[in-house]
Amino acid sequence: MKIKALLFSVFTAVFALGAQAQFVRLEVEEIDNKGLVPGKTYRVYAVFGQEGDVIDAVYGEKSALLEIKSTTGFYQHERGGGMSSEVQKYDLTVVPELAYDSWVTIGREDNYMNHVNKFNMDFSAFDPAGGPISTDNGAWFVTPDKFQAKAGASKRILLMQLTSEGKITGVINIHGLHSINGGDIFDEKGVRVNEAEEIRVEGLYFEAGE
Repeated sequence: MKIKALLFSVFTAVFALGAQAQFVRLEVEEIDNKGLVPGKTYRVYAVFGQEGDVIDAVYGEKSALLEIKSTTGFYQHERGGGMSSEVQKYDLTVVPELAYDSWVTIGREDNYMNHVNKFNMDFSAFDPAGGPISTDNGAWFVTPDKFQAKAGASKRILLMQLTSEGKITGVINIHGLHSINGGDIFDEKGVRVNEAEEIRVEGLYFEAGE
C-alpha cells in the first residue's frame, strides 16, 4: 500500500484554545483494486492527534467551497451510490467490482450500522454520472455521538473512496470535536461523558493519480 500524507492548504486554524492542534493531516491511500475496475482506487482519511476525536461533518459554504473532481471522471457501479450507506454489505460478497465504487462517508464503507446522511447535497452529477462533487452550502454528516464518527486506534477517520483513471483533486472542510482530557466524548450509549472543544478546519487540499 502506498500512503501519501497531504496537507497543502489549511486556510483556517483549528480552534485549539491553547492546546496543540488536534487535526494532523489528510492521508490519501491507494488500495489494490486487482484490475477489476478501470483506473486506481484511493481512500481519503482525516488523521488526528489522539484517539477519540470526532468528525461529524464534511461541508462546503460560501466562504469555503467544497469540491472534489477528476480529469476523467469517477468510476461508479450501478449497485453503489454517492454515499457509502447506499452500498449493501451483502452485495459486496457477490459483486467484487462494487468494492471499488466511488462514494463519500464518515467512518463506514457500507450500509451496516452506517448513519451517514446529507444536508443540501446533490450527488446526481457524481453518481451515477461520475462527475464532480461541489457545494457552497451543504454537507455530509453524522451526529457526533455515533461510533463511526470517532477516530480509533489508528487515529484516522475514513472520508471517501474514489476510483478514477485520471488525476483527482479535492478541497474539503471538516467539523468535529476534540476531547479535552483525552477520553471518549460519548459512551457506548451515545451519552456525553467528557468535555470537548470544536474542531473546524477549512481549505484542506488533496490529490491523487496522474
